[in-house]
Amino acid sequence: MDDDLQIDSDEDLFRNPVYYEPAGRNLDLDRPDLGVPQGQDLLNVLLRMRGRVPVEKRGLICPDCRDLRGRRVPMYLVQRDGVWLASHYRKPGEKPISHESDEHLARKERVAKDSEDHGFHADIESQTADGHARLDVRINGANGIILGYEPQLSAQTARGMRAREGFRRRGGIQSVWDFADPDHAGIGTVPYVRTPNLPASVIRVQKNPIAVQDGNFVVEEGQCSQNGALTRCPEKPYDPENPTDAGYCGGWHRVLMPAHQSSTFTGEGRLTLTRFIVEAAAGERIPFQRGGHHGWLPAQQWQQYLEANGPARDDKERQPFVRQGDRRDRCTEDRPASEVRAEPKQRRGSRAIVLESRPQETEAAKVPVDASGQAIPLCRFGCGQPASLPGPEGLPEHFSCRRKHEA
Repeated sequence: MDDDLQIDSDEDLFRNPVYYEPAGRNLDLDRPDLGVPQGQDLLNVLLRMRGRVPVEKRGLICPDCRDLRGRRVPMYLVQRDGVWLASHYRKPGEKPISHESDEHLARKERVAKDSEDHGFHADIESQTADGHARLDVRINGANGIILGYEPQLSAQTARGMRAREGFRRRGGIQSVWDFADPDHAGIGTVPYVRTPNLPASVIRVQKNPIAVQDGNFVVEEGQCSQNGALTRCPEKPYDPENPTDAGYCGGWHRVLMPAHQSSTFTGEGRLTLTRFIVEAAAGERIPFQRGGHHGWLPAQQWQQYLEANGPARDDKERQPFVRQGDRRDRCTEDRPASEVRAEPKQRRGSRAIVLESRPQETEAAKVPVDASGQAIPLCRFGCGQPASLPGPEGLPEHFSCRRKHEA
């Protein structure tokens, strides 16, 4: 009966479409009658079946799995925060139907294998301890660090990414979200790296390095000038209409800079995904959040970050999140495409994050003084130079300036 259910985690709960075979129609779980004529008591009928009627005989199935795959997949009802949802029936130990791309699977296998080779135990498709999230790759790091590697090759919304990251963060997981699209909504929204979009055959060969192109930051500070430590003013964006603009403000900045845009970057010995994962598992790389933007920092620079940013704040408690969407959307077995909503796509990409700035210091004007230490006034005729001798009117002036003025 209901004892043989593999209960979905909160993260896996969607507003799935559900088809009721006796009525020959999809149910609307938001309506008291479930969208069925004379169906006011139908919900109670379905709930009374719990523990009495096997799930596969209750008449609830997934219409998408039936229409798209020719499979009859039973469903059952579950309530979260007063909302009724339909979930796919699985027996304990069964995994959801996988529609992951070969490239996605290859990344998981590669990272798990590389982690094991460097002494860190890794499991593919592992639940968090609280059961609220399923990790693509769970890596047991040093000193109690639990790393969750999450390749994300398909489109998602920023809201969805934040919610999924929240489940992991509250479960004590340090997530590494791996994106291939430079415009992905998750870039900066969650702790991330960006790697090239490579075919599965290349990814699976461990000798092939996978370069980390973004997400790894360093702390830089210095004078904002052509000869200073910064390559460009972080508060002065590039102006395509004025490409010859110097791009410096003359002030001083401390910034979090994408490593590949830093003044010390040479392109040699570039960071690879394998090295990044191993160092993160060892505690040598640490996730940060500043002004809503996430990334990773080398541990040796963490103290510099804390000096400028202050101690890390405690995570705020967030309300449970249920993905919203039209019931005509595809079911969760087609995830992640089914959770993509009409959120406008914005240009993401790398950017410097300012921690502290100071304006350009102007030198105090040097005032000339006489032998007694008294300031020498400037010439009354405006030449800008000090004049110690008074003219006929008793005001300081130069004889040459008077002649020019009278000419």
